[in-house]
Amino acid sequence: MRYFNELHEIESNWDIKKVNVNGLNAWLLLRDKIYHAILKNKSNYSAKLRTRKKLVLLKSFFYGFFTLFKLKKFDYLFFSNTNKRKYIDNQYFDTLFDALGDKLGQDKVCFIEWADSSHIEKSHVYSKNVISDLPFKLFSFICSLFVSPKLKEDKVLTDILEKFDLKINLNQELKLKLGLVVFYKWLFRFTRPRAIFVLSSYSKVPIVIAAHLMRVKVLEPQHGYIGKNHQFYYRYSSYSKLYFPDYLLSFGEYEKNRAADNFVFASENIIPLGSFYLEKVKKEFKSDDLDSLRRSYNKVICVTLQSIYEEELLDWVITEAKQHPDWLFVLRPKYSSAGYDKYLSLENVVMLNEYNIYEILKYSDVNITIFSTTA
Repeated sequence: MRYFNELHEIESNWDIKKVNVNGLNAWLLLRDKIYHAILKNKSNYSAKLRTRKKLVLLKSFFYGFFTLFKLKKFDYLFFSNTNKRKYIDNQYFDTLFDALGDKLGQDKVCFIEWADSSHIEKSHVYSKNVISDLPFKLFSFICSLFVSPKLKEDKVLTDILEKFDLKINLNQELKLKLGLVVFYKWLFRFTRPRAIFVLSSYSKVPIVIAAHLMRVKVLEPQHGYIGKNHQFYYRYSSYSKLYFPDYLLSFGEYEKNRAADNFVFASENIIPLGSFYLEKVKKEFKSDDLDSLRRSYNKVICVTLQSIYEEELLDWVITEAKQHPDWLFVLRPKYSSAGYDKYLSLENVVMLNEYNIYEILKYSDVNITIFSTTA
């Protein structure tokens, strides 16, 4: 099967390794920005997920603020997202990192957390030490004001932008990326963590670079599907290890046994760790209502949406739902569930917002998705 892969097309057709800015590979600093710009052109998908409400951002800025002054005492830093927290036993548990935090010792770890809107009230959070990432954003932005990008072989990048009809201010983007590198180099020099853990390392390349320059190990937990359809985990050019985590903490042996030559992690650097939350749902979650629904239909199909190609996918769902009244389609939008009412007129098309996606998947026969972590 041939996968249409824009990043690999670029890496195969342009000599992106020679594009240098201040001693770093400019392509790898801009890779995620260029990819999301291409995606926006193709499907109007936007990766700008964080709220723009000033009062919400101001409140979030001071979330866990005083923990900033204790950063030196932590051995491990976890760069995570608020939306990875699930409500378990009356507290919000980070499903990727809290089990690790328990193993390493919650007193020794600190979460630097991104939130799409508000952070969760501290009294309801399982993790002991959590800080908003917004102060770090501000400090890195200040650093970027004093950075002057010296871009070499910039024609490669301008040719790529022209080919894909992209409007990106390269100098501005590189200042922001280099500002992140400068700030996090200082932070890791000051705090000296034993290791950092990053969610979706491809979106945090400057942090990975800074950690390696300061000789800090970088680990990434698997957050979902990372096969050949996931462009950021495969490459067609070889690069320094400076730009990638040292280890992948995988869900199981599958990734370790199938690591391809162009996979960003070598097999020996993949550590099967499992998934605390998936195991918990599998073993413990039960719902009489979902079980009743499951027995009422021949198939239960969970449709996880991603704000991309939604209209086409949902039109298909409605067509299939009319032809197969004995199939139940459960729609799960990535963000707000508002605006989907027109697709819910059929009895066998529902949302079930009272359950999270993993609970629904336990009672589903099929998951239809577009690059969702549920895959």
